[in-house]
Amino acid sequence: MLMIVLWSVSSLDYYLITFFMKYVPGDLYVNTSVSAISEIIAYIFSGFVYKAFGGKKAFIISYGIAAVGGFLIASMPNSSGYLIAFYVLLAKFGISFAFNLVYLVTPTLFPTVLTTTAFGICGIFARFATILSPILAELKEPTPMLCYSFASIAALICSIFIVTGVKYK
Repeated sequence: MLMIVLWSVSSLDYYLITFFMKYVPGDLYVNTSVSAISEIIAYIFSGFVYKAFGGKKAFIISYGIAAVGGFLIASMPNSSGYLIAFYVLLAKFGISFAFNLVYLVTPTLFPTVLTTTAFGICGIFARFATILSPILAELKEPTPMLCYSFASIAALICSIFIVTGVKYK
């Protein structure tokens, strides 16, 4: 159940910020470029953090960064272009980090024979949650980024209860 929540929030938030990008103040091209660069860095960084700290701490870090970025976008919409780009970088970095982690951590949480089933079940729920992304992105500001941030906080809380490092026979 916890992994379903983590997968769902990762997917919902990832696509929500992508759809919401057109409404973020500042230059759309700069914001999109920063978003893409932060995503690439997050994918690389997530593997190192996961290996160094384990799944639980990596999830806590990723969702924490995502929540902070989302709250900054929601609370300071009139900031300068560079600050908004930095907020987008934080939000997209955090959720891209988490999105990659669900694929890295899931195989370690389930016995090998159940891993593909876990991927399938988590993926189905995540895709249903993702249906809400374009709908939330079109709501009046700051609602989309507040939804993004509160979902990230809910996932952060759920990730505290993840048990990693269990070996199955």
